[in-house]
Amino acid sequence: MTALDTLKERVAALPRPLLLGLDVDGTLAPIVDDPDRARVPDATQTVLRELARHADYRVALITGRDLPALERMAQVPGAWRAVEHGGWIVAPGDEGAERPLDPADREKLEAFAAWAADGPGQVERKARSVGLHVRKLDAGEGEARLAAAEERAEALGLIARRGRAVLEAELESGDKGRALAELQERIGAASVFFAGDDLTDLPAIRYAAERGVGVFIASDERPEGPEGATLALDGPEDLASFLASLR
Repeated sequence: MTALDTLKERVAALPRPLLLGLDVDGTLAPIVDDPDRARVPDATQTVLRELARHADYRVALITGRDLPALERMAQVPGAWRAVEHGGWIVAPGDEGAERPLDPADREKLEAFAAWAADGPGQVERKARSVGLHVRKLDAGEGEARLAAAEERAEALGLIARRGRAVLEAELESGDKGRALAELQERIGAASVFFAGDDLTDLPAIRYAAERGVGVFIASDERPEGPEGATLALDGPEDLASFLASLR
């Protein structure tokens, strides 16, 4: 039996309504060199829209992106959205009014963005954080750049978060596991599914594994599933196939 077959069998046995929590980059959307060009494939968006209308499921997109970036990547009416690593939960139909930014916090983010723009890598500005992507750099240069960025972020009083070839300098630390727990409570889901591919997804994967199914999406960078995951799938294509089978 393949991992995909095992997953289908386990999810079929879970009580409904089932919360379908899904990371976006590297999970629904293939990783690309330019983060601004990442998109959830049209076919996958179609499946997600169908699942969001299904009586058995509650779809939630849980991402490190901010809300405008998520809306560029995927249009799924009826889905919950937990953005900025779960730090901000937006209900279906809610446009998510912009949260005010303290001038001192804005100054910290601007200082980090200016530092990041003055060296190699690609800068991604978000509402309450700044990301530095090093996917286009070779491994040694990228690691050195991320280490320097981590040091700079902490010196500015920001929280440094590592991901796949990225460091994010944040004002506050979101947690996808806490976001998933809040979503389950607010939605009233009987069981939980979550899929993610990165270190920032581990709390949510483990939360879901204890209350349903937690799936790790493997990649060349992280081919083995972490401790606590129910199982691993081989990339976004396998996950898309699984989601399509739920319709």
